[in-house]
Amino acid sequence: MSMTRQLWLSILASMLIALGVSLFASLLNARSYLESQLAMKNQDNATTLALALSQGNSDRDGVVLAVTALFDGGHYDLIQVVDPRGGSLVDKVAPPTDTGVPGWFTRLLPIRSLPGRAEITSGWQPIGTLTLMSHAEFAYRALWDTALAMSAAILAAGLMGGLLASLVLRRISRPLGAVLAQAHAINEHRFITMPEPRVPELRELAAAMNDTVNRLRIDFDEDARRYERMRRQANFDPLTGLANRTHFLASLDSALDMEGSPFDALAIIRLRKLGKINRALGRDVADQLLRQIGETVDEVADRCLGTLAGRLNGADFALLLPAGCDPKPALDNLLLELRHTLDSLAGDYATVYIAFAAFTPGDNPARVLARIDTTLAAADVDGDSSLREAPADTPDAGPTGGEEWRTTLRRALDGTDALRLAHYPLRVGDVHARHLESPLRLRGSGENEWLPAGRFLPIADRLGLVRELDLTTLKLALAELESDPGLSGLWINLSAKAIGDHAFRDRMLEVLAEHPASRNRLWLEIPESGGLARLEALRALSRDLKPLGCKLGLEHYGHHFDQIGRLYDLGLDFLKVDASFIHDLDTHPGNQAFLSGLLEIAHRIGMLVFAEGVERKEELATLEALGFDGASGLAIR
Repeated sequence: MSMTRQLWLSILASMLIALGVSLFASLLNARSYLESQLAMKNQDNATTLALALSQGNSDRDGVVLAVTALFDGGHYDLIQVVDPRGGSLVDKVAPPTDTGVPGWFTRLLPIRSLPGRAEITSGWQPIGTLTLMSHAEFAYRALWDTALAMSAAILAAGLMGGLLASLVLRRISRPLGAVLAQAHAINEHRFITMPEPRVPELRELAAAMNDTVNRLRIDFDEDARRYERMRRQANFDPLTGLANRTHFLASLDSALDMEGSPFDALAIIRLRKLGKINRALGRDVADQLLRQIGETVDEVADRCLGTLAGRLNGADFALLLPAGCDPKPALDNLLLELRHTLDSLAGDYATVYIAFAAFTPGDNPARVLARIDTTLAAADVDGDSSLREAPADTPDAGPTGGEEWRTTLRRALDGTDALRLAHYPLRVGDVHARHLESPLRLRGSGENEWLPAGRFLPIADRLGLVRELDLTTLKLALAELESDPGLSGLWINLSAKAIGDHAFRDRMLEVLAEHPASRNRLWLEIPESGGLARLEALRALSRDLKPLGCKLGLEHYGHHFDQIGRLYDLGLDFLKVDASFIHDLDTHPGNQAFLSGLLEIAHRIGMLVFAEGVERKEELATLEALGFDGASGLAIR
């Protein structure tokens, strides 16, 4: 029973007990009053009757006749006359009568009718002693009517008191509920504040909790800013603010090595004749030109959410473009803006070429860079600023057109054996716990050919089928968890677009509700860039998953560390740091300092932190020394 209900019942019970005692005391007082009035009436009647009989000079027979006549009138329970020698002249006793009052009431509150006594004389000679007692039924009825009236009044007062108690408790319970909701949110790693209630005691409690949350948030923001500076110093070019060569190439390696990479295209922007500009116009103009080009290149990230921009060397800039973003329109606009920048700052001194190439997980980074470099060389021969797409390295063995892909994916979704989960071990805490990363696979043209998710998910996204694929992934994962009770955790990816769809989230919760025994071993990963772009959907999903026991977190984390403050009240369970920050971590003190800070912040708000794409034992040892909660990659496999 809730505390407010207990309090309400206590108030009501106390009120009813007090009113009940008051009723009983009032009835006792009323009974005492009626008994005294009845005794006085009996004495008055006895005195009056004795006086009347004495003045009439009645003899013994006359007394008997008069008393008998009076008794037969029906107003008395008892009339007795005893002569001076103790003999009975008259002894009239009325039989029990119906008082019209319940028997339990007369037994609970009996009314004593004290008899009246008087002497009957004839002249100076005593005739006898008269004892008289009136009926008590009128007294019982009066007492019963009083009890009914007071009970009705007490019931009305009890109802009014209960109503007032309910209003008071509602005034208390609402802010108390808000305080409890804040406590539950903090327990779920969602650090929220609440309006301070009017109830003084609860206002002090809410103020103390809000103060704690605000101080934690201030410390959190200060630490986040400090470690963001570390991240930028270690991984970004000081002149342009773009990712430096080491970090960009590590991100490219990660995109090509990792299952479910958020990137699927690489573009390189090459500025020709930078040395000539430096000699002719001066270093300051050249630096200003490079800064302006860096700003223009970085603006592509605003058009294609999740884009990573970098500077490879003095005159070469690069872009890693996310899956689902059509690179050609974005790069066409970029070329126009770069031409305008060059015209305004360098005149005819410089030319800019852009070349791009699509890639899939498993491609060789050197081959991808070589394809683009060859295309840039061809553009340089022509001499004019231009945008070119590098030719594919090998013919595409999969479906070639949109309709062919639609047919293939539709057939897989409607079938039973064209989609499956791959499994890769993942270390989480105890080395004996068995956790598996499980990306989706699509059957290719061959019997044993399975296409990786990075090969078909971007196309499924453009065709509007990614939500159905995510739902299928969820069902496959739950089925595997049910068939393997010894599996400690199974990790699957969900697209950010899917979680932003209300219908998908409702259907997802329905599927999870059907598997209560296995859903608490399910770990769901959302890409960092897409999740942060749909923050309200992510918050709603986190809130819905908490009661079900599922774990929710962000993968490929770190490129938007400056937005870590937005994770403060989401209630996420974990972060998976992008492999670009893990690459050669044992020899990169800047990233070690940054990741140490990230761990401190995440652990403070209750999130686990994992590393993805760990390739070497030295990297793994460094992660363990820093305090990571787990890792995945070749070093684990």
